[in-house]
Amino acid sequence: MDWQSVLKLLHVVTFVYWVGADLGVFYSARLIINNPQYSVATRQVLLHNLGIIDMIPRYMLLLTFPVGAQLAAGLDASPLTGGWLWLIWIASIAWIVFVTIIHQREGQPIAKTMARIDLMLRYAFLAFLVVTAIMTIAGGGFYKYEWIGWKVLGFAAAVSCGIGIRLSFTPFIVGFGRLVKEGSNPEVEGLLRKGLNGAVPWVLGIWVFAAIVAFIGLSHERLFGT
Repeated sequence: MDWQSVLKLLHVVTFVYWVGADLGVFYSARLIINNPQYSVATRQVLLHNLGIIDMIPRYMLLLTFPVGAQLAAGLDASPLTGGWLWLIWIASIAWIVFVTIIHQREGQPIAKTMARIDLMLRYAFLAFLVVTAIMTIAGGGFYKYEWIGWKVLGFAAAVSCGIGIRLSFTPFIVGFGRLVKEGSNPEVEGLLRKGLNGAVPWVLGIWVFAAIVAFIGLSHERLFGT
């Protein structure tokens, strides 16, 4: 197996773990809101496990792009080569460390500040993905092949869904904080349901766009002739 084949395998693995772990997060959140009879302690354990599982798609998201960029460079289809690739890998690893620290310091003021920075970085990353994808699809260059532009655009859509999950999930986080302080009541349970139900379309969006991106990657020769 050559290096390019190893990268293809890693590229597939990042998508599999990204989508698969998201399913585990979604199921754990459902257990929390569908069982108000559980004690607060039990629901805290479920939330703790949810948070751990949720780190897997966060890591996979941050690894998908550098692996894809390395693959594109191997096809001589991207300007991101040499030093740019080194920079992408270093930035991705640093970002992974950054989100790990956020998770470890959850609830502390520094974690909230870092989470806001992380969100801004995701907006900037999303803008980069969209611009380079549209440039490629429109024939203005960046990536050599149009199908890579479509893959990157699909990846950007999945990233935007991840941001949507974070924003729509806010009532759940607020509701759980109140659950710990006040115990279960209709208003608190309503906040938990609102947060999770609001995230459902975004979760489904990630699964759909990930499937589309995978399909393009596997079928680009038939679809685009390259």
